[in-house]
Amino acid sequence: MTSTSGTPDDGGSRTGVSAYRVLAQVRPIYQASGRAVEQALQGTGLTVPLRAVLELVLDRGPMTVPQVAGEFGVTRQSVQALVDAGAARGLVELADNPRHRRSRLVAATEHGRQTFADVHARELAALDRVTADLDVEELARCARVLATLTDRIRQLPDHGQEPT
Repeated sequence: MTSTSGTPDDGGSRTGVSAYRVLAQVRPIYQASGRAVEQALQGTGLTVPLRAVLELVLDRGPMTVPQVAGEFGVTRQSVQALVDAGAARGLVELADNPRHRRSRLVAATEHGRQTFADVHARELAALDRVTADLDVEELARCARVLATLTDRIRQLPDHGQEPT
């Protein structure tokens, strides 16, 4: 059976159906924002995936390729290819890892920091324009709910049990 909103309604719990409706919005917003970011990155030397790696190491500090891959849920090989491309463009560099001789640390270069800062400032200006009429507290609440859903959904296939 389908509800009047066009989403499946199989008689599940109220929170389950509501969560499904929230998650049904994730793919369209992800795709639309990805296209917008891709257009904004033209001429910067960044791709959407490389931008994500750069942001991660700027937020968290230098990380190994396996750590980045684990954070994004992708293969080490795909991250290594991104890191190699970023290094070739002078956006990231590999540094010695005091904890592991063979697994070097990916870090942003000064050029990478500045490139990201410029791109991010443009992104925030665009987001300010499209969210000017939205409530800041509602957006913060939405971010918290999506973070919780992400954490709990990540637990499902890994543990085969109910999320904590």
